[in-house]
Amino acid sequence: MKRNSILALCVLTTFGAFAQKALVEDVDHAIGGYNSDFKAACEKILPALTNDETKGEAKTWYVAGKANFGLYDNLLGKTQLNPQNADPDLMGKALLDGYKYYLTALPLDSVKQKGKDGQYKLNKDGSVKIKTKYSKDIVNSLVAHHGDYHNVASMLYDKKNFKKAAECWTVYAEMPFKGFVEREKFAVHDTIIGQIELYQGIALWQAEDLKGAVAAFANARKHGNTSKEAFDYALSCCANLNDIETLVAIAREALPVYGDKDPQYINILINDNLNKNKYDEAEKLIDEALVKNPNSSELYNVKGLMYEQKNEADKAIACFKEAIAKDAKSSQAQFNLGRMIMKEAVALQKDMESMSPAEYVKAKEAKLIPLYNEALPYMEKAFELDPENKNAKNILRNIYYQLGNEAKLQSLENAY
Repeated sequence: MKRNSILALCVLTTFGAFAQKALVEDVDHAIGGYNSDFKAACEKILPALTNDETKGEAKTWYVAGKANFGLYDNLLGKTQLNPQNADPDLMGKALLDGYKYYLTALPLDSVKQKGKDGQYKLNKDGSVKIKTKYSKDIVNSLVAHHGDYHNVASMLYDKKNFKKAAECWTVYAEMPFKGFVEREKFAVHDTIIGQIELYQGIALWQAEDLKGAVAAFANARKHGNTSKEAFDYALSCCANLNDIETLVAIAREALPVYGDKDPQYINILINDNLNKNKYDEAEKLIDEALVKNPNSSELYNVKGLMYEQKNEADKAIACFKEAIAKDAKSSQAQFNLGRMIMKEAVALQKDMESMSPAEYVKAKEAKLIPLYNEALPYMEKAFELDPENKNAKNILRNIYYQLGNEAKLQSLENAY
């Protein structure tokens, strides 16, 4: 009884293996006709991709890839006849699956040749001769379909299927450098690939894969796409990821290219130095930038913040005043100048706490009130320019209270 069970098991195992190999042959035969049902073939081949007896054979993956590229070609033909027949999702899946299957088949399609004596045949350099059966067809198919990945990615992006669009653009960008065929076989310049990688990055950003997007933008710049977008999109992703190290590195890369047109890059580097208390480096960067942009209100504002951080209040105030002189509509400069004056008032008020009531009243009139009046116009202007600045509103409320200006205090509360 036991022997019969073992025999039965062996028969079933052999039959199962034979069935899967027969399945591969059936699918291969089915997709050879003119009116082949490629979609059914793509589904039918799936069990063979996971079966132990067939998943290690090149033909299994070759047939799966051929079925998917056949499905894509069939769908493309229908689309060309009638654009309304386009099915970007299915076209993209066919291209992506076909690519994956072909890449799996290539390394398996390498059979070491043997002579009649059972020994491996050797090349002149002593290496074993390798024979392939499907590789040439695979490579030709991939090269021929290279441009299709971009076309379908564009269709997927328009449908807001950003993830699949990015995957298709990824294949387009990486295929020429995969090494399965000479780079020259792909009639596309690296700069075009860099542009595609920019699209890839934008799609990944839309799909909320920020790390992938940063990598795609880096590849775009590597391949010659030094457009401002290739830097700025990457900076935005790094900021959302709170990846300060990469953010600073990208700003440093962008500075010599676009530093004269956009102060954000120098500001990132300056702020990084300030955060690390590297004041000399920060001041050097600011002064170098001011030589090129002497009328930059923003640079003077940043320089003021640097001096404030160094506890050099007088120099900070002078810089904020210069920033306002360059641009009176700079809400940040107006706010920072008013804030610095109020800091002085707060410090003075703290020193006055030990005074007698009479001394306090006298000192307030002589020293505190002038400071409140001095800070007032700057803080009012800052809040006028930026009504969303809650800090400006709070400080302005305090000034009105200290000055006893009930009317403006009430107006402030009613208006906002």
